[in-house]
Amino acid sequence: MKADGDILTIVGDLLKGGRHSRRTIASRTGRSLPTADRWIDQIAESLPRVQRKREGKTTWLVYDGRLEVPSKRATVGACVAASLASIFEGSQHERNLKDARDYLLKLRRANYGDLDRKFLFAPKGGEYALPEGREQLDEVIDAILESRLLAFAYRHADGHEERLSVRPLTLVIYNQQFYLLAWRADGSPYCYRFARMSDVNASDEFFGYPSKIEFEPRAVFAPAFGIFISGKGPMEDVHVAISGDWANFATTHRWHSSQQVEKRADGSVVVKLHVRHCPELETWVLGFGEHAVVLKPERLRKTVDARLRRAAREYHRGGPKVAKARDRRKGVTQASTRSETRKPHPRRA
Repeated sequence: MKADGDILTIVGDLLKGGRHSRRTIASRTGRSLPTADRWIDQIAESLPRVQRKREGKTTWLVYDGRLEVPSKRATVGACVAASLASIFEGSQHERNLKDARDYLLKLRRANYGDLDRKFLFAPKGGEYALPEGREQLDEVIDAILESRLLAFAYRHADGHEERLSVRPLTLVIYNQQFYLLAWRADGSPYCYRFARMSDVNASDEFFGYPSKIEFEPRAVFAPAFGIFISGKGPMEDVHVAISGDWANFATTHRWHSSQQVEKRADGSVVVKLHVRHCPELETWVLGFGEHAVVLKPERLRKTVDARLRRAAREYHRGGPKVAKARDRRKGVTQASTRSETRKPHPRRA
């Protein structure tokens, strides 16, 4: 809407509770009726809460400045969302979620009371980098919202470090840890662990956020079993037989979007997935201990079997530290035994 002084006068009248028709606009500003008609269209399209109301043959512009009362569903949704605030421990976003809840409650004039106890998110450790890294988290979120390039130093899981400049696309929360899903310089997606990012700076350079055809986060994660999306292996059918108490658990728990569960006559179940082989998949199977057996693929079956055998050997040895200490004690005992069995020298006369 063009910032004409006369049209702003009409807008001011509306905001103060007045109303205008094409004739009152022409009379108020000295402009022609066609100009008044054009202004009515511009104001109605540009100013929120302005409505056209027909009375007889006259159309009036009226501004409804009353705040809409949020529905109960929207208010309850805000209460549930605020229970997730602890994920953002110590940052402004923790307060933002609660402020949004309190704002809707105030508009609705509702006071449910004790909301921090009625809706609870039970964290599993929480984000390691917070609250100390709250300013860096703000930088990441601002870069995502404004589609600005993001530069930072990154320490990979194997310990090597590098300086990066990426296109930040999505903030991912996985197992209550933050990850930045970004496009690298070569255009490939990668998840960066927020806790291993440092010296974070959002650039003044903007980029075009990709279309849904070019980028859809759910599609990026579909082949992965967890957060590691950079795997290059083929998608495979994974079948794992699960028994004991875990069998019942598996019928009511979803680990992956491709998951299917088949019950067997002996009470066990077969969990079927279609994913890439990755370390997280192996760890998931190993977590069931003796209650899980990989049926397919053979490569995963052999890998899990080998890892369980190595683990069993460590348990038999008592673990690396215990085995090392035992070996030291064994060496001392053998030396002592040799000393005790050595024949004494005959006494001299």
